[in-house]
Amino acid sequence: MPRILFTKTRRDIRRRLAQFAAIATTVLVGVLLFTASYDAYRNLGESYERTYERLHFADLTATGGDPERIARAVRDAGGVAGVTVRTEARVPMRVGDDKLLGRVTGLPADGRPEVGRVDVVDGRGLSPGDPGGVLVERHAADTFGLSPGDTLRAFDGSAWRTLTVRGTVVSPEYLWPAYTRQEVLIDPHSFAVLFAPEATARELAGDGSRQTLVELTGAARGGPAADRIADRLREAGAVDVMPRADQPSNATLKEDLKGFEQLAVAFPVLFLSAAAVAAYILITRLVLAERKIIATFLAAGAPRGTVVRHYLGHGVLAGTAGAVLGAALGTAATAGVSHAYTSALDIPDTVVQTRPGVLVTGLFFGVLVGLAGGIAPALAASRAAPAEAMRGDAGTPKAPGRWGRAVARARRLPVVLRMALRELTRSRRRTLATMTGTVLALILTLSSVGMITSMVSLLDVQFGTVQRQDATVVADPRAGDLAERLGEVESVARVEAITTVPVTASADGHSYPTTLTGYRPGTVMHGFRTGDGGTRELPGEGVLAGRALADRLDVSVGDTLTVHTPGGAERVRLAGLLDEPIGTELYATRDTVAALTGLEANGYQLRFEDGVTGDGRDEARSAVTALDGVVAYTDEQALRRQIDRFLGLFWIFAGVMLVLGGILALTVIYVTMTVNVAERTNELATLRAAGVPLRRIAKILAVENLTATLLAVPAGLVLGAVAARESLRAFDSDMFTVELSMGWPVPAAAVAAVLAASLLSQVPAVRMVRRLDLARVVRERAQ
Repeated sequence: MPRILFTKTRRDIRRRLAQFAAIATTVLVGVLLFTASYDAYRNLGESYERTYERLHFADLTATGGDPERIARAVRDAGGVAGVTVRTEARVPMRVGDDKLLGRVTGLPADGRPEVGRVDVVDGRGLSPGDPGGVLVERHAADTFGLSPGDTLRAFDGSAWRTLTVRGTVVSPEYLWPAYTRQEVLIDPHSFAVLFAPEATARELAGDGSRQTLVELTGAARGGPAADRIADRLREAGAVDVMPRADQPSNATLKEDLKGFEQLAVAFPVLFLSAAAVAAYILITRLVLAERKIIATFLAAGAPRGTVVRHYLGHGVLAGTAGAVLGAALGTAATAGVSHAYTSALDIPDTVVQTRPGVLVTGLFFGVLVGLAGGIAPALAASRAAPAEAMRGDAGTPKAPGRWGRAVARARRLPVVLRMALRELTRSRRRTLATMTGTVLALILTLSSVGMITSMVSLLDVQFGTVQRQDATVVADPRAGDLAERLGEVESVARVEAITTVPVTASADGHSYPTTLTGYRPGTVMHGFRTGDGGTRELPGEGVLAGRALADRLDVSVGDTLTVHTPGGAERVRLAGLLDEPIGTELYATRDTVAALTGLEANGYQLRFEDGVTGDGRDEARSAVTALDGVVAYTDEQALRRQIDRFLGLFWIFAGVMLVLGGILALTVIYVTMTVNVAERTNELATLRAAGVPLRRIAKILAVENLTATLLAVPAGLVLGAVAARESLRAFDSDMFTVELSMGWPVPAAAVAAVLAASLLSQVPAVRMVRRLDLARVVRERAQ
């Protein structure tokens, strides 16, 4: 019996090779994606951690208070591996013709602090005998073309000071060049980081911020000990204690990693689910077509378990074959994907590992797909009553249902349409299978397209509704009012003064570092977007904040916040929450900001004339930065290009998923349609033998399949939108808020694509009908 069943299995697969190959290929793609992408995701996370450990990245960063006192409070605490006190401040800089507001960070003269080290990748480190020698962070060196021996200038509060580049470095704090948590994506020409001897950093910073960096031991990291040490820092006078998870660069990379993780799991699961459904459809149809054979086996005394294992083996063979190939290809692709990702993000350390657990999980998924797809039809085959099955393919004739009788009485409908509509209820399983294939196809398509269109919408909202300025200028407060001179620059159509201050907002023991920006009432430079998609005006009193602040500080509209600035702390009412795609900032009128901080306007935002792009924007940058009193210049268009770079691998991944999703949709529908034809061989052969033209049979099949497809469209659209929304949730944080945005063209195009796939699948189905051996079918039916 085993030999006979093995021979039969081999013949079954050969007779339906295209359908089995489609299932195996679908499993292959799903397992390949899972193995390569999940291993790459793990490798990327470990690559970050290797760099962090090698360069002693801080686990806690305390600002405010007396840093020496704060350091003493935790230096001998259990779980503390190292403590460093340093100076860090924003400083105006000039690099060639570019003016920017950079950052100076102090290091010991030998360049090797306990916490927060840098890796010199070009040139030499700091030297006690060269107080004017500095190190430039790698991203800034690449942007401005700086190399050892070049010079730049920094403003120390009274005069411009010339500094010499000694080397280019990699810092764990700037693996992604984030300025602040609200400015993780910036114009590269508006930001640079210098590492200078601590004494030089203090001279440049003046009253700049000093920080206490704390590195924890592995056992203390992420546990209760970390919370106790953070509490000690606050008790010693720290205004804000930032854990490593909230550090801007690390948080940005983790957001990217979190999205990568979801994509690495969600899409393979969708592929494997589709493969399981296709396997179920195929094996169910095989069982129905072999009712007499099954009956013969059972009547001859074959154990029912043998029948179950035989038909279950069809699915397991297809799933296992695809899984083995997919795991092998995925393992081979892991190193390439890992290197591509770390190279794209300029991560200095690349960890490449192939984890046996991931490989085994991929193989298990493939076998599970075969089991899930085959178990139900295999059990159904074993439960068949031999006498009932021997009556023929149709079994006991069933009276037409209400739908069938209603369709039969609809004499005004064409015969082809009536026959097609009748078939919808004659074989509910067949109709349900077609609908399931349609639903899966729409889920796969909308999940991919929905992410792409939503990211495009995010950028349009951020740079159309929220950030309406074309450029932002930081000014020297001693330069006086620059509005008139800025307005005289060619291409500049409008100028508004603003006040921007780095602050820490706190409430009930929670704190959050952010930026407070003051605008004039009725500003046209910024849109304050509300939860319903509209905008509102600035309040006369109080501040507006991004909605994520409510969760971070556990506050609601009407509560009071404490705003900490370099000059002290003031209390202010939270007047409203905003729905902005990027960042979580505070906004108020310039008068309110002046009352809170004592600062007047320290910057300007510009709107260009319509049609100014490319060279015109570059000329405007040059003209503005040439003005005396201009400290820094940010081009919002360059900022958008930086966001596209950040999302570059996302676009590639989503695009690949879209293409593969379309192929998978076609595969599922193809398997469904061709198996349906195989199941109805006798019926279709009878029609051919009765003289019904092939064209009419094709019309019957097409109308039936298209009708079943259309019936599944509403459920597919709803589930596809839900899947897309869940995929986007991976990117939600206080730094990014991504809302699902597709519009009607996307679902309409998805439906059109599924219908086109359904029509395309008629080609092999009609070819199968054309190749029917009528004589053989008649002989088999007469037996």
